[in-house]
Amino acid sequence: MHDVSITAPACGRAGDYVLRPGVVRVWFADLAELSAQKGAMRALLSADEVERADRFLMERLTDRFVLRRGLLRLLLGRCTGRDPAALVFDYGTHGKPALPGGPSFNLSDSEDSLAIAVAAEGRIGVDIERLRPIESADGIADRFFHATERASLQALPPDCRDEGFLLAWTRKEAFIKAAGVGLSMPLDKFAVEVTPGAPPALLEIGEGLRRDVGVPADWSLFDRRVLPGTVAAIAAHGTGWTVETRVMDGSLSPPGRGPG
Repeated sequence: MHDVSITAPACGRAGDYVLRPGVVRVWFADLAELSAQKGAMRALLSADEVERADRFLMERLTDRFVLRRGLLRLLLGRCTGRDPAALVFDYGTHGKPALPGGPSFNLSDSEDSLAIAVAAEGRIGVDIERLRPIESADGIADRFFHATERASLQALPPDCRDEGFLLAWTRKEAFIKAAGVGLSMPLDKFAVEVTPGAPPALLEIGEGLRRDVGVPADWSLFDRRVLPGTVAAIAAHGTGWTVETRVMDGSLSPPGRGPG
């Protein structure tokens, strides 16, 4: 398994948008730094996406939706050579969006921190969280996590448990999203490595899930800490994957459009 991290502006080299087999490329963005792009990104949205954006009662939530959906369209447009505004998404049984003909993609955000993972093909998932104290971490773990994870978290020094909990959470969410069998997958039926500093890994998958998702050896897990104060996890079906990262900067704009 390769584990490569390269950071560069997302609006840089044209080769950044050429998706090679076996590579998951993850673009990160601080939405607060891209707020000047709201108008340009809104212009890329479909009518139903605009309607969804305007349902939010708070302007900041509308702005975040517009930015993350617009950035997704812009990124996929550059990867496919198609007009971002003309992309039409399919939604599977569990509501996960897909682009007919590819590429594979997945998106996650935590407040203003955004991660978009893209691969030429395959089952991939990404999750990002801000590193922060989790007041109810023990209660959530006791109720929802696998026994192996609970034991490992309890064995950590108290000052490491919040980080361990967030490592577990992002890795579990990334795996569930990559598996594509719905967010209702029981969190306590599979286990991930939770110890800070240990390589990310799937440790156990319950018998009841194996028909749909396979065994731990069928999957790859990665962590990335690209945006300050965050941790992101990437899951990909299969082995031999390389993960590369990029950062979207403030000069990003749709073709033929200026900022704002």
